[in-house]
Amino acid sequence: MELLVVALLLCVTGTFADSSQIELWRSVQVRRNIRNEPQISGRIIGGIEANIGDVPFQLSVRRFDHHICGASVIDSSFAITAAHCFSSNPDPEFITLLGGSANRTEDAGGVIFEVKDIIVHPGFNPNTYHNDVALIRIEGTFAGFENVTPIAMHSAPIFSSNFNPVYCSVSGWGITNMYVGNLPEILRVVRIPLVPYTECRRKWSPLAVTNSMICAGELRRDACNGDSGGPLVCNDKLYGIVSWGAYQCGSSYPGVYTSLTARDVASFISQYITTQNGES
Repeated sequence: MELLVVALLLCVTGTFADSSQIELWRSVQVRRNIRNEPQISGRIIGGIEANIGDVPFQLSVRRFDHHICGASVIDSSFAITAAHCFSSNPDPEFITLLGGSANRTEDAGGVIFEVKDIIVHPGFNPNTYHNDVALIRIEGTFAGFENVTPIAMHSAPIFSSNFNPVYCSVSGWGITNMYVGNLPEILRVVRIPLVPYTECRRKWSPLAVTNSMICAGELRRDACNGDSGGPLVCNDKLYGIVSWGAYQCGSSYPGVYTSLTARDVASFISQYITTQNGES
């Protein structure tokens, strides 16, 4: 199946400043084209604008001062995002983080954090998106800034089924239409259910849903073009990272997220974050 480079962000309103920013943003996003995929709207239905006070861990990853991905604060000096947001040899010199504001534009408040290191999971596979996780270490600390707070992380898998659904939330800045380069200024959030692993594997076959992945979403509720690296939050704790999904947002194919409780992912994080911020 054809692999299309698009974005994984909540689809809402707004516009890019210029075509170069669009190309930069698109270059680090991933969507997969599915034959005979249902043709429905790419917009998030049911999503709302978010108050940064409700999601103070949310960050905008910026390259050359332009938003490219989402991320989450997980420690006083570390944030977490998707590995595919960066090239194989990411240069922190050109990357910054914006926190403390639901508005992604620099002139609307918030704090810009300089990046010291970008640490990509050594087992990240850019072909399958296995272990799609990276840590960002900033210069200085996140502490002491308004609406910038670490989120606790789950340490064990969550059981969910069609008879016992577990609802989570995903947030980010995203486009209104996947065919037009529009990006909103204000953060959006949508509530979605976890999808059982066996069901997700069956739907995505023959594409691999590996043991480093979890799935979430339902018809007309999904992460969409541009939210790569953003948070999947369940019971007020970080459970996943937006990784990849269907080109047609909100279709019958669930979104796929990097699982923070997967063995290799959790082991990678624990090398740098000595104390997990929460228990499941």
